[in-house]
Amino acid sequence: MTKRYLLFCQLALLPTLAAHAQFTAGTDGFFIAQNTQVFIDSLTLKPSVDFSLVSQTLTITPTPIPGAPPSIARVYNLTTPVNFTGVAGFFYRASELNGNTESTLQLNHGNTNFVSTTGSTVNVGQHYISNTLPLTNFTSLTAAQEGALPVSLIGFQVKRVENTTVLYWQTSEEKNSDHFEIQQSEDLRKWNALGMVNAANTSSHQKDYSFQDLAQRFGTQYYRLKMVDVDGSYAYSKIQSIQLGSSWLISAYPNPVVDKLLIGSKEALASIKVTDLAGRTFLNLLKPTPGEEFSMKNYPAGTYLVKVETEDGKVQILKIIKQ
Repeated sequence: MTKRYLLFCQLALLPTLAAHAQFTAGTDGFFIAQNTQVFIDSLTLKPSVDFSLVSQTLTITPTPIPGAPPSIARVYNLTTPVNFTGVAGFFYRASELNGNTESTLQLNHGNTNFVSTTGSTVNVGQHYISNTLPLTNFTSLTAAQEGALPVSLIGFQVKRVENTTVLYWQTSEEKNSDHFEIQQSEDLRKWNALGMVNAANTSSHQKDYSFQDLAQRFGTQYYRLKMVDVDGSYAYSKIQSIQLGSSWLISAYPNPVVDKLLIGSKEALASIKVTDLAGRTFLNLLKPTPGEEFSMKNYPAGTYLVKVETEDGKVQILKIIKQ
């Protein structure tokens, strides 16, 4: 099958907003080369990796996405979801703002649920909005002022709690949502799936979610959420990062602990000492192996201090909760 290269395609809008402008890419598809900007009607795409449109019909509708206020009266809809990485944007008319404050517009993308971007660039003189998207799966694109649409994901934070990295996120509304896949990376190129959290499927009020990354990690860590709908379509959250310190630092997990506690380190250890807050010693291990487990099953519930010393004299004290 021969690739067709889409370098420039400009379709004129029909004069009435009630009409639907359409662009169709057949089974041969249109291939857009990396870093090549193309125009499809007033939609602009500049993929950062090679991108193809195959068996797609792009429809432009003046029907806004409901919100407070609703989106602008210009919504781009594809036949099926696509994976896109790069700069996406479009031109709109001032008459299409539909109650939105133009200077505060954000690009919104979605399938069943919509996700609002941050940091969109708005040229109020040319009535043009764009943003750089990470790998994103979407069917529809539009714009709305920040916080206007009932966007599914309204918050995503990564925090260090004791010796564990915890991800927190919130949704304002969900429709046909299936699950969240938690992904981690050290270089923003290779992403690892850490686990899955079931979604609410249908919800009209705020839902709070969390996930613990119990693995031993050092340095800067990156996290994102893959939000998957029942039909298999998905979108990615923005990326959050956390600095976990240099490679010699010690980790201990799980925390809180019920039975066995594992001490992680990339350096040889001289000793591990466990005391309670009153200073009573419960354990004193000499030359333990990094990654060694010891049981706290019979320890009374409470807070303990784990003092870890490496063979070259570095010392770290960890606070552990025994349940």
